[in-house]
Amino acid sequence: MKKVNNFVAIVGKWRFEGYTAIYTGPDIKIRSKIPSAPYGIVLFEDTMKNGLIKARVKFNKIKDKDVAGRVIIGYNPKTKEYYSIGIGGYGYAYVIDRYKEGIGWNGLEVAGRSEEIIEGKEYEIEVKIYGQQIILRVNKITIFDFQLPEPLKGSQTGLFGWGNAEINFSDIEITGEKTKVFVVMQFTEPYNSIYQEVIKPVCEEMNLYVYRADKVYKPGFILKDIIEGLLESEVIIADITPANPNVFYELGFSHALNKATILLAQRGSELPFDIRGYRVIFYDDTIKGKTEVKENLRRHLKNIIG
Repeated sequence: MKKVNNFVAIVGKWRFEGYTAIYTGPDIKIRSKIPSAPYGIVLFEDTMKNGLIKARVKFNKIKDKDVAGRVIIGYNPKTKEYYSIGIGGYGYAYVIDRYKEGIGWNGLEVAGRSEEIIEGKEYEIEVKIYGQQIILRVNKITIFDFQLPEPLKGSQTGLFGWGNAEINFSDIEITGEKTKVFVVMQFTEPYNSIYQEVIKPVCEEMNLYVYRADKVYKPGFILKDIIEGLLESEVIIADITPANPNVFYELGFSHALNKATILLAQRGSELPFDIRGYRVIFYDDTIKGKTEVKENLRRHLKNIIG
């Protein structure tokens, strides 16, 4: 767990005091004839796509209930796209929303009434991110367990303030977790060997958490474990060598979630028509072939996760 004290304000007026960031209001400069929205953004040096962000949020000098204090995840400096999760917005007390350049803000999940936001009260917010799943807890109470419409496009984190108020963000902590890689394949030889001798060592070498559904040791239906694995992982690796309907079901599910997917197939395999347009890493089940597919897999993973 790391405490945050390195802040950069890119929108709005902010004041920084050690480990505390204070939003003091919107920019007063008018850059066009269209009035600017009353908001502010601060970015951290810390990047994260999986893990936990904690912060204490307190609203002071509230002039109206149209205020918000949230944390930012998935900020992409190229597209300016991000998600913000926390207190206030759209007339509600708790919000998950998404910002897209040229479109604006879109509330994805809301709860409570803005009248519940109390001036001077401190709110402890926790945002847990794992894959496309977001959990928001406020004062230890779970408010949302929400599935994002697609994987995060960016990894920068930060703060979001809205309204004509003073908003204190303090005790900000970030705990990053390893990127999860979920492997979809038939649980027989030679695919077990490909997993153990190729996929697993490459992922572990790159400090990624890799697993298959048969490695989830808990009671319940394996299909549920598979769906959870697909949702919670950033990268999906699928071996499509045999025409296994379960594998293709899981592959289709991951494509529907817009997951980054790497396909493997033994050389000479006859691929279904609707898969032929995708890039596939072909391999030979030999010592030399496994060495080659390791390098190709390593290259593909680097392109996805950096």
